Amino acid sequence: MRLLLPLKYYDDAGRIKPSKALLWCLFYICRPIWVFIASLTFRQDSGALLVLFYPHNSYFYSSLLIALPSFLVVLLISFRAKLWDGRAGVLFTLIKPLILLSLVTDIAFHILMASKQNWSFSWLIAVTILLDSIYMYWIKNNQHLALLSLDWSKPSVPSTNIAK
Repeated sequence: MRLLLPLKYYDDAGRIKPSKALLWCLFYICRPIWVFIASLTFRQDSGALLVLFYPHNSYFYSSLLIALPSFLVVLLISFRAKLWDGRAGVLFTLIKPLILLSLVTDIAFHILMASKQNWSFSWLIAVTILLDSIYMYWIKNNQHLALLSLDWSKPSVPSTNIAK
């Protein structure tokens, strides 16, 4: 077997591990979910934190919907060992398209928000569109992610017990 990446990018089973940059990208895209979880920790007024980040309920629900495909990727990565055993490897080919879908819809959503504000400058919208664009370019051209999807879509080879 020929290694396509340095040895530090493989786990004990010989599969390619997700990069830390990919995990940070997913953490960034799923930010509405983290805000929602953080708002649940406030006992007195759980909606106060949501109103701080999302002044309108529709913005919050739209952001949750945008983050859903990337959250599915987080679940795929989390349960990858069980999915390898279940021979559901075709799901791993959806990692890249699901992340790109979230990023493109997030950019479109923030452009829509900017147009609703009559194109007045907002640091939040500008930084979000910039980070989304950088992550979209990185995800589209990342060879590590392409190799990861290809490696994970193959069924795992059962280990043979030689000491029988």
